[in-house]
Amino acid sequence: MKKVALIGYGAIARIALDKIAEHDQDGQINVVGVLVRENREQEARAALDSSIAVVTTIKDLIQLSPNVIAECAGQGAIAEYGEAVLRSGIDLIVISTGALADDALREKLTSICTRNSARLLMPSGAIAGIDGMNSLQIGGLKSVRYTSTKPPMAWQGTPADENFDLGKINERTELFTGPAREAARLYPKNANLAATVALAGLGMDDTEIQLVADPTIAPNNVGRIDAEGEFGMLTVECRGMPAPDNPKTSATTALSLAHAILKDTRTIIM
Repeated sequence: MKKVALIGYGAIARIALDKIAEHDQDGQINVVGVLVRENREQEARAALDSSIAVVTTIKDLIQLSPNVIAECAGQGAIAEYGEAVLRSGIDLIVISTGALADDALREKLTSICTRNSARLLMPSGAIAGIDGMNSLQIGGLKSVRYTSTKPPMAWQGTPADENFDLGKINERTELFTGPAREAARLYPKNANLAATVALAGLGMDDTEIQLVADPTIAPNNVGRIDAEGEFGMLTVECRGMPAPDNPKTSATTALSLAHAILKDTRTIIM
């Protein structure tokens, strides 16, 4: 049986837990605990099955002895808890991959992984084609562009809110074009996929990111990869519904987390 714990209990965690329960017909996944802030403890206890422990410290979460811990709490959680998880020899699933745009943090965590036989695992999130990108990268990538398009109001609370009147955007409008490192830094709640695509391909400084507001694609969030390598080209576009409680996040991000947890229990792994 695979023992799983989560950091955070927001929209992504709730969807992922529901889908794990739905698809784990043989009972091979045991969700042992969830880490939340103290002010969210009572809410989480009321919502979760009594078999799932609700804790408020990473030490208590680790003491539940999970095989893997999934981060569902934002980039700050990687910096705050990642080291403790990996030093314990526990694999860490990273949803908020934008945190790894920080070279010093990424190098520290990967070094800890090497010394403690732990791994950083990154689901594809709300995009497809990462496997194809990995293949092209081995053969020699020349260029990668990732474009994230969302309805204008999904960009509220970001730098775009300061530079554009989001409520008045009525046509496709480019909000940002630049390297993945800058996109992940400026848009931490919107552009984690920028970091995922960069880590799968040309890196943080050589992966071009476009962030776009477009009212015509509502209610979807749209992610697109355009990559070219010595052995071919890759174009992938995904249209996903936003998470019910968080329009900045695609619901497929939660589905990719559920898949990452479930797939090791399968006989055929893809």
